[in-house]
Amino acid sequence: MTTIPFLDEPRLVALIKDPTTTAHGWADRGACTNLLLTGDPYFPEDGRVPPVEALECCASCPVAQECLASALVHEAVDSYRFGWWGGLGPAERELLWSRLEMPAGAPAEIDLRDPASIARHLRAQRRSISAIAAELGCTERTIYRYLAAAAA
Repeated sequence: MTTIPFLDEPRLVALIKDPTTTAHGWADRGACTNLLLTGDPYFPEDGRVPPVEALECCASCPVAQECLASALVHEAVDSYRFGWWGGLGPAERELLWSRLEMPAGAPAEIDLRDPASIARHLRAQRRSISAIAAELGCTERTIYRYLAAAAA
């Protein structure tokens, strides 16, 4: 059951390819940040669906595609699907991933778990130091350190 009213697949692919998506800079804008349900509604017991309120939250969320893209990237790296992200469950994300015809795994040159690797990749794309710092949620000085360490 897809709860996202309109899935912009080209935008989703662009988000998947953007290493900053997995830095979760978008998470504080999620509609679920103000959801008042007990427990963790997006990680129900195996085979269950989250409460209706949780899925309705996803349907109106301004960052549902970022949430979904982040999950897809992590799942491609870890080969394990769990929980509900961007309004989609594990089986739906599996079908979506195969429909998008994305390559298995993350790009080899970027270590998505290493902010320095992400910073180098973004700089190679000619992004500014301040933009990279904002995306990664750190200071510009930290970005300069990441880049200097790679050049040494």
